[in-house]
Amino acid sequence: MAEFYRFPQWVLTALVMVAAACIVLQTLSISYGLRRLRTGWARRVENAMECAVLAVLFLFAALLAQVQYALYGGFLDPTAYGPARETAFLLAAVLGTATAVGTELIWPFFVVGGAAVLLPITERITGPAYPLFFLAGILFFLLRGVHLCLLRRRELYTQISSISVKEAIDALHTGLLFFRPRGDILLCNRRMDLLARQITGQSPQNGNVFQQLLEGGPLRNGCAREILGGQRVFRLPNGTVWSVATHEIPMGRRAFLLLTADDVTERWDAMTLLARQNEALEQRGRELRHTIEQLQTICEAEEIARSKGRVHDLLGQRISLLLRALRDGQQPDEALLLEFARNLPTALREDRTPGPARRLELLRETFRGMEVSVELQGVLPEDEAVADSFAEIAVECVTNAVRHGYATRVQFHLFENDCWRMTITDNGIPPAGPVREGGGIGGMRRRIQRLGGTLELFTVPRFRIELSVPKEAERT
Repeated sequence: MAEFYRFPQWVLTALVMVAAACIVLQTLSISYGLRRLRTGWARRVENAMECAVLAVLFLFAALLAQVQYALYGGFLDPTAYGPARETAFLLAAVLGTATAVGTELIWPFFVVGGAAVLLPITERITGPAYPLFFLAGILFFLLRGVHLCLLRRRELYTQISSISVKEAIDALHTGLLFFRPRGDILLCNRRMDLLARQITGQSPQNGNVFQQLLEGGPLRNGCAREILGGQRVFRLPNGTVWSVATHEIPMGRRAFLLLTADDVTERWDAMTLLARQNEALEQRGRELRHTIEQLQTICEAEEIARSKGRVHDLLGQRISLLLRALRDGQQPDEALLLEFARNLPTALREDRTPGPARRLELLRETFRGMEVSVELQGVLPEDEAVADSFAEIAVECVTNAVRHGYATRVQFHLFENDCWRMTITDNGIPPAGPVREGGGIGGMRRRIQRLGGTLELFTVPRFRIELSVPKEAERT
């Protein structure tokens, strides 16, 4: 090291700073290396070699410090630290060779060459050129430290290591909390820490205390305990729902506890939707049961209304014929009266209603004998229900026209455009005032309204009824 006494002070200071940077980088690389997962003896030997390299760098710095101290004190010191330099080289050489063999890589051998610069015999052999070898050794370890720090850091985040495992656990959507039976926390990932602060307002410090807070402690505003499938869950202010469970993990003679938090929001939403649907079905069921209970009453009322209408039609036709005969001063035929009387009970009992066209034909034939003309223009609708209703209404209209208006001519005009229509007119006496709808007109209106149609009455210039029923496609 005697050649260094000729160097300027600033050069020696720069060399000391470079040596310090090498020590910092080497220490950082050792820290990264120790946090990697141990995969065998080669990994342990490699870590030991890096510690030997750190000792070599300390000796480099010590030699430079000796030179600077001697210059400052005004005297020259011979080269020292001989045994320490030889010991550090021996450790670096042995561990570097073992690392190269264990990892099957050649770069650990370069450490042996860099450490060889530190040997006293190298200083004696190189003589005045030793400072160049010394500078090359420091620069080698500086570049090696930078490269090794970058390499180890990338390994920690891209390969299996304690940091990469922790990063993977932190990236999980499931919350994890490992702790000992007495409550000491071993590992808590980010998700569990976030959930703990959202639920209890603080990060978990003790596993048992945190578990007791979840079971019965106070919760933050907006959080609530719920039951999902017989299991307690926690509903957070952001709308998510989490299920927390405890698991025991035996490891040899010891046992650890694992607290997991799973996101069950989708299941909660599905159960909530299912509950609403079940409630709606129960409501529909109650309404259906009520309808079934009332069905008999409704059927009886419909049967009574249908029977009343049939009695009204049969008696109306016969009374209209009798009134027509009496108004014309004719003597009612005794045989006809007896026939009416004998056939009335049978007609009331029988429910063999002919088709709509046949009913209109019978209506014309029945009133033709009493000199009442029933005229039909057009054809009945193709829809059977509409045709049947038009035929029933036609019977009612003729009966009312003859009985109340003393009509001798009733006209029906059937046509079709955007809907089915029927217009009824007669030459009877128009009503003196507003028409009061009784059972006849009221029944006709109800029948048309069931089909989605309308019924309109006109009294001037003649009494007229207009019916319109939308076609089936429009009604549906």
